[in-house]
Amino acid sequence: MTAHHPAPPIGGPSSRPRIFISHSTRAKPGHVCCRCLDARDALVEQLEAAGFEAVYDKDFLRSGDGWQQEIAVELHGSQAAVLLLSRHAMESANVGYEASIADGRRRADARYRFIALKLPDVRRGELAASALKAIHLGEVDMCDWADDEIAGKRLPDKLREDLAQIRLWHTDRSSPTRNAVTAALGDAYDDRLRAAADLLGVRERLDREVLRERLSEALLTERAPGPRREPDPLVRALGEVLPVLRPDPAYTVADLSVVYARVPAAAAEQLGEIRTREDGRVAVLAATRDGTLRAYLLRASGRPRPWPHLEVAVTAGARMATRLADSIRDAVAAYLGYTDYDDPELEGEAGFLDEIEAYAQESGPIVVVIRYAPDPALVRELRAAFPRLLLLFVTDRAGAITSIEATELVPLTPSGEGELKRTHGKAMILAGRPAFDRPAFGPSEYGRPEFGGLDAGRPDAGRPDAGRPHPGRPGPHDPTWRPA
Repeated sequence: MTAHHPAPPIGGPSSRPRIFISHSTRAKPGHVCCRCLDARDALVEQLEAAGFEAVYDKDFLRSGDGWQQEIAVELHGSQAAVLLLSRHAMESANVGYEASIADGRRRADARYRFIALKLPDVRRGELAASALKAIHLGEVDMCDWADDEIAGKRLPDKLREDLAQIRLWHTDRSSPTRNAVTAALGDAYDDRLRAAADLLGVRERLDREVLRERLSEALLTERAPGPRREPDPLVRALGEVLPVLRPDPAYTVADLSVVYARVPAAAAEQLGEIRTREDGRVAVLAATRDGTLRAYLLRASGRPRPWPHLEVAVTAGARMATRLADSIRDAVAAYLGYTDYDDPELEGEAGFLDEIEAYAQESGPIVVVIRYAPDPALVRELRAAFPRLLLLFVTDRAGAITSIEATELVPLTPSGEGELKRTHGKAMILAGRPAFDRPAFGPSEYGRPEFGGLDAGRPDAGRPDAGRPHPGRPGPHDPTWRPA
């Protein structure tokens, strides 16, 4: 039987994956020959603690309820089913009915997981002669639950792995980045998908749609590079799929995979927390290559493109803070098309700040990049002037910032930045992009082509203002701009 729980909200899935627990109710509390109830209670407790919604027979059926219909509704409203395989369950027609529905869902939907959790009083050889013989349990995921694990309320490792996969498939389904990579892999041959998945440790036998999702998740998993003399599994996996994709999808897969694999997830979480603050959105990044900055903002955006970012020049002098604030205001106003401060309908400065916040809600925060080691006075002045911008100071050393109200982002080491650059370059070549004369992940001296900055090779590359935002002209910080 099953439990009465509220249905997921209309218009979207439940925030917690629902797992139907099928078990026999013939056992009685304190019955010495059976662990059904102990196992059920331990399973429910552990599922709830792990963020799942357990659905079972507690306080559900009332007299006169059409129990078979209710069971079917609950099973079809769940994302997985766990069969507590006890001796009582093997003899239960009701459990057989529930298992048949769950098995049918498993066959029709590769995302649906049907897991048999065998209790100690059952031997596998007995299943063929049980009431469950119509269910091909040999095709169902099965794991053993030992007495000491039940008593200690510990789930078997195999079940924990299955739960991780259920969580992956049925939570955060709205991730634009994962959706973009999954869609981009649509033209890859099945054997290439399978080979790439094997290289990244995804070895389950899955149908094509689920395999693409699992491969997308594996490609977007943070992973440290191995020893330099050993082949990189990420690059090898990309080598299986990128050559058979069209250019734009291949670029999407290559770019996102490398960034998500190498940029610390902790830094993305820091930036995500900063963007939600009411004011004082200030961060410091230690980086020596321009591609590192873009990679951090791409990783933090959660989308297939980085947050919009504008760089302003810092000029020394007694009025540096005032001039820098003016430069920030002009650059952001030009980017937003907000230039008429005197228009009463636009409400001047107050309207400008509202426009910044509205844009942040719609498209992500506007990031102003300042290549300068901040001091307390400068940070205080800019925080007060631009409470809704994300001010990102970029320096060349980690741990050098003290006594300022700012978040220092988890950095890459210099060798980590170099490895990011090399891996990105390899991925771009596999994606069919010609090797850059000067790599996109060059050092941070903008406008100096000999250093291979993002502006290298542009018609104005040698000018002092090259690489700075210009109203009406896309530049390297415009969200639509990409290296040629």
